[in-house]
Amino acid sequence: MDLEMKGTKAIITGATRGIGNRIAERLLEAGADLAFCARDGDAVEQCEKEWTARGFHAKGAAVDVGDAEAYRGWLAEAAHWLGGCDAFVHNVSGGGGAGGDEKWRANFEIDLMGAVRGLEALEEHLAAGGGSVLFVSSTAGLETYPFVQPYNVMKAGLIVYAKQISQVVGKKGVRVNCISPGATIFPGGNWERHKVNYPDYYEATVAEIPFGRLGTAEEVADAAAFLLSKRASWITGVNLIVDGGQTRRVSL
Repeated sequence: MDLEMKGTKAIITGATRGIGNRIAERLLEAGADLAFCARDGDAVEQCEKEWTARGFHAKGAAVDVGDAEAYRGWLAEAAHWLGGCDAFVHNVSGGGGAGGDEKWRANFEIDLMGAVRGLEALEEHLAAGGGSVLFVSSTAGLETYPFVQPYNVMKAGLIVYAKQISQVVGKKGVRVNCISPGATIFPGGNWERHKVNYPDYYEATVAEIPFGRLGTAEEVADAAAFLLSKRASWITGVNLIVDGGQTRRVSL
């Protein structure tokens, strides 16, 4: 299926590894021009080099999304380099784990405010061409988990923000959706570490998924690319759960 994304001007945060990396690749393969960021400058340079060598139009920058001033500055530079913005993906996260005020603040600034600031900075560009926005949330924000952590709370807040802001910017022709991956395994990710450090928890999680396996970053990215594309032109305010049936709640 042609996603009709050739020439799309896309911006994504956290694109050097895992789900964000695969979403970035899907957008590039669909014909989009891409500006991306991550905190690790070496990883950014490596991705940019690889993608441009494959003939893609991509430009990366080392940015801490939790630094509001630096983040807004990069968003402006990215939109200028692209000549606008038709698609914005907020993927980067402060990560899981418990902690005191500092950890709560980090997840708030990166997971939630990264989305808010990104949309506010790019809204005019997105409205100019009927753009689309995707926030990467998590099933950790939908159900109780054995680990109490700020990550879960901020991912839940992200879904509420997406739903409510979709009603506002929808009047300008901008679509806003969320995607909530379940347990997804990829090199260097949490589930790869859980498999080693918490094997009982890992196996119990696999057992509760009807398909008997964890998801892949590629599977999440395929769904994300569709939601961002014009083929999903009548979908907004949705939180798409991509978890192989792991969650059991009924959404009415």
